Amino acid sequence: MASRYLQINRLRIMRRGHAAYDQNFHPGVNIIRGENGSGKSTISDFIFFVLGGEFDDWKDVASRCDEVQAEIETSKGKLVLKRATSSAQQPVAIFFGGFEDASRSALDRWEVFPLRRSGSRESFSQVMFRTLGIPEAQSDGASNITMHQLLRLCYSDQRTPAMRVFRYESFDTQSIREAVGDLICGISGYELYELGLEIRNKEKAFSKIDAKLSSLLGALKLENALATPASINSKLQELTVEKARLHAEIGDVDRYVDTGEVGDFLTERKTARAQLSKQRDAITAVEGDISEAEFELREIAQFQNFLEEQTVKLAAAQLSFDVVGAIEFSHCPACGKEIVAPDSESQCHVCKEDLDPDIEKARYNQIRLDLEIQSRETNQLLSQKKGSLTEKLSEIRKKRSEHKRDLTQYQVKYSGPNGPREAFLAARTNRIGHIDAEKAYLLSNLQVAEEIEALSAEKASVQKELDIKNARATALRTAAGKRRTVALSSVSRIAAAILRSDLPRQDEFIAAQDVSVNFKNDANSVDGTYNFAESSNVFLKNATIFALFLAAMKDDTFYHPRFLLFDNIEDKGMQEERSHLFQKLIVEYATAFEAPFQIIFTTSMMNPALELQDYVVGPAYTHENRSLDLGIPAADGSS
Repeated sequence: MASRYLQINRLRIMRRGHAAYDQNFHPGVNIIRGENGSGKSTISDFIFFVLGGEFDDWKDVASRCDEVQAEIETSKGKLVLKRATSSAQQPVAIFFGGFEDASRSALDRWEVFPLRRSGSRESFSQVMFRTLGIPEAQSDGASNITMHQLLRLCYSDQRTPAMRVFRYESFDTQSIREAVGDLICGISGYELYELGLEIRNKEKAFSKIDAKLSSLLGALKLENALATPASINSKLQELTVEKARLHAEIGDVDRYVDTGEVGDFLTERKTARAQLSKQRDAITAVEGDISEAEFELREIAQFQNFLEEQTVKLAAAQLSFDVVGAIEFSHCPACGKEIVAPDSESQCHVCKEDLDPDIEKARYNQIRLDLEIQSRETNQLLSQKKGSLTEKLSEIRKKRSEHKRDLTQYQVKYSGPNGPREAFLAARTNRIGHIDAEKAYLLSNLQVAEEIEALSAEKASVQKELDIKNARATALRTAAGKRRTVALSSVSRIAAAILRSDLPRQDEFIAAQDVSVNFKNDANSVDGTYNFAESSNVFLKNATIFALFLAAMKDDTFYHPRFLLFDNIEDKGMQEERSHLFQKLIVEYATAFEAPFQIIFTTSMMNPALELQDYVVGPAYTHENRSLDLGIPAADGSS
């Protein structure tokens, strides 16, 4: 299979039908040189844009242009790209052929592709990935991996902080960076990325189902929460059979009731009356218990308040004693006689008994501890009494409900002139009413139970899918980890060699052994160290991006387009001789390969040794001869 590569053959930037820029590029190294502010960065931005970059932060002069065109070449052949510059999401028009053919062809031979997938319409990224021989996204979730994202590891610009590996953008995620890095490193396909998206969606669905299920179960009584649709249907069937039997008995009442039942009727009524009386007595007893418990609670609460007041007063008394001391009387409070001053301040002013401050403190402490113990015991007793009262209140509600039910049944069956026949009919009619109410209640529970059963089945199904997807993701991560280790080890060795070739400006670079790249965190380090002088951060970043390119040149398993665009070689105060060195390293390392590639870089510090037609593109730009010729005087700040 031919090596994948991406190459720009010609770039043309248009303004109102006039070519403001029109230059041919060549395979290999391409150098755009010129003074600062002459428009070199603008050309880089247009290259990024025409290749699918989502960019609209145009500088003043560039914003006056309205279209960018490029003939590109891959192992599959030539294409011409054309894109209006009015917004970052502008679609790309593609002509399948060269520039000259495109200029002579009718508009119907151009096809327009949106940047992102839209329904069944192919996206520009899908076309480019297929042309480059890079696996394309098959799902809508993985369609976030676009040419724009791929170019973020191929375009090193001045806007991005030097410590970042990817080109900076506001809306960025770790998962996308990791997926793009893995793709370039040759971790085939998007299954792991897609699985990650699916797992997150399934976990959200699982949480939603679980929350709804918990809400339904929490609203039910325990016995209802345990009921299944099968058990409820079984109970409904039993009630239906019982109701049919009762209707049959009502229709054949004379067969069931005879004169011998009168005595039984009277006995049953007497028993029922006694039961009602017993229930009333039990209710009265519980009511008495509740009244007594409520009285005890009030008494305990009052005592608790008293203890709290005493604790506060004790603390105030101790504070007063500590601040003011003991009260000194001039005359005896008993007889009124003048009191003789004591021999020592440690004696009582009245009775002349020895006073010990430590004993006074101990006395206060003893009283306080006694109050605290009583308060704790009172709180425990209060909790017990409240619990007991709650139980009694629940008990009386139950007893009153039972008494009301039995009283209603008694009134229906035994009150008035009813005899055995009427009682027989009333009992069955009353039971039928209860059955209807119970069936209505069960039917409402059945609906909830069916929903719970459906949610439980759905929850189990989602959990099973999650288990399968997590297992698959684990296997893919293991395989991806092996490939990632191979790829990044190669990148590390090459990047470390580039750093060791640097001028002695950063001590950590002189003997660099390991350059670690973390796509997920958008960071890299040298032997465990992450931050250096700003110019060294730039050198490290560019060395890392260049090493990724060189590793792909050596290993066809990488899905790198073998295309680089550097616009930051002299960023962050880079010294001229250090810039010259990096330019020289780019040429030396890259031209050692015979496989096709393209590297484009801009510089205002051109290495004189590279001022060759094999490398340079266009003239050396100045403020008088800027990169964009709009046919009008150029404004400052076009680069």
